[in-house]
Amino acid sequence: MTTLREVANIAGVNISTISRFLSGDLNVKPGTEQRIMRAMERTNYHPNIVARSLRKGKTDTLAVIVPDIYQPGISGIVAGIDERINDTEYTLVVLMTANDAAREQKALRTLLQMMIDGIILVGHAFDSSKPVETVDDDSNRALNAIKEANIPVTFVSRNYEQSSFSEVCPDQENGAYQLTLHLLERGYRSIGMIVGSINHPSDTQKLKGYKRALQTKNVDFRKELVAEGFYRRNQVSNATSQLIRQSVDAIFCSTDDMAVAALKHVRQAGLSVPGDMAIAGYGGSNWADLVTPKLTTVDVHLENLGSAAADLLLSLIEGKSDPPILDVLPVHLRVGESA
Repeated sequence: MTTLREVANIAGVNISTISRFLSGDLNVKPGTEQRIMRAMERTNYHPNIVARSLRKGKTDTLAVIVPDIYQPGISGIVAGIDERINDTEYTLVVLMTANDAAREQKALRTLLQMMIDGIILVGHAFDSSKPVETVDDDSNRALNAIKEANIPVTFVSRNYEQSSFSEVCPDQENGAYQLTLHLLERGYRSIGMIVGSINHPSDTQKLKGYKRALQTKNVDFRKELVAEGFYRRNQVSNATSQLIRQSVDAIFCSTDDMAVAALKHVRQAGLSVPGDMAIAGYGGSNWADLVTPKLTTVDVHLENLGSAAADLLLSLIEGKSDPPILDVLPVHLRVGESA
């Protein structure tokens, strides 16, 4: 195995010079840097990243924990984070929990052992088999260990309220208000809503906006017109059938993904969109424009959301901000053809 001393001899520099250069503590002249890089290539030398991290006290690595990378909304946020991190010294690592709270806790413990420099936690792992309070208690224990290790953490669309962690989130309540008001002003009066879960923090915010819009137009809120789709297409189909039986004239889904599933089910039931029933989504993902008719949705500007989260995390790492910070970003209604 090639040693650092051999590389230094071939490059014609002192071993302490090359050691400090590789650790990032020393800038050298361009000619010297070229000799060092050629010597490393010639000897196939690779720096020991673990050892270097121990010396520096940092790994130059940031992590993003997401429920499901395959969801268009999630992938858009991660793209925004990656774009912002790309021009820094940091490497980005993405971990997926499959919406499993236990896997989220395991990921946090693993990152703690890795000496990660910062963590962005996107969304809120949802476990329908457990009370939400139990899931939160378990997650909070893992997060408190991260906090005690002084590892900066930024949430994206997780709690929507003051906490001990900084957070970036879209104005979910106002977005749902805008969308529901749009449907009401189009003449729809029996508006069903499919949420992922009434206990999910994001859906709680959207329900508030939905109810506020109904109140604005003096339309009674009917509990039976709110159904849970649990973010799964087969469950969304069941929820859609339930709402069709309630004779709704419009369905507002709390994600674009669920709206696409509802749209498909409505058509299979022999109904036209928007002729017989309006369908609307939430998120502003690419999927909203890929279906026919194009979905009316709320654009939360996914990549901007990710970029803002990365900015906040970098600010915390550099000591430019003190947590907690809650940054609520504006959203806007994007009218398509489905409602």
